[in-house]
Amino acid sequence: MTFINFQSISLNFHKVLVTGIMVFVLWLIFIAASWGIADFVAREVRYETAQWQKKSEPLKTGIWKSAQASINLTRVLEAGHPDFLEDMAGVHFYLYRYGIITPAEKVMALQQSLDYYLKVAKRQPSSALTHANIALVKYYLREYDAQFLKALENATSLGPWEPFVQKVVAEVGLAAWYSFPKQGRENGRKIVLANVERGMLRQAKLMTRLIKKYHREKVMCVYGMQKAVFAVFCW
Repeated sequence: MTFINFQSISLNFHKVLVTGIMVFVLWLIFIAASWGIADFVAREVRYETAQWQKKSEPLKTGIWKSAQASINLTRVLEAGHPDFLEDMAGVHFYLYRYGIITPAEKVMALQQSLDYYLKVAKRQPSSALTHANIALVKYYLREYDAQFLKALENATSLGPWEPFVQKVVAEVGLAAWYSFPKQGRENGRKIVLANVERGMLRQAKLMTRLIKKYHREKVMCVYGMQKAVFAVFCW
């Protein structure tokens, strides 16, 4: 007759359980440590890119590649995290704006920036700032299509009072006013007009400057004839 040693089975199960718990705890520690490192590196890169904007001078390739490598490190430590994907999008956009590169490389940098922003939008579709950035990059790519109009719509519906959203939508919307695709043109213009109207209540000087910059005074007067905030452009 064969006897089952329940005590042995119980001890083995206990060892497996303890080992499993230890592995799980170690994994949590690794994740916490990785996040800490990734967050530190990302903050450093964000600081550097902010300096690029302030200096507004040509960006040396070595400096840009260093920032890119740092962000790639954060992606390894925290793969797929929207914040780090957005950082990569930003780094490529700054390469376009300030990098000493060829026109073809500038287009490539913009396309890579757009690709990253689209990935972010899939992971956090409720971010108004991400959709505004998509519209901004599409504007620089001169891609005035359904995706461009959708980005404007998403940005304004999710963050109608966000200062950044108001600025970007006003800037690209007024600049591309006559370049909107035929299908969706009227709706796109309504979105931009409503955004500018809101902006006039919070950022009147900025909105006025953008309207004058792109010579849209008559547009604001005609389309906003019933809106008191646009009356100043009808004289």
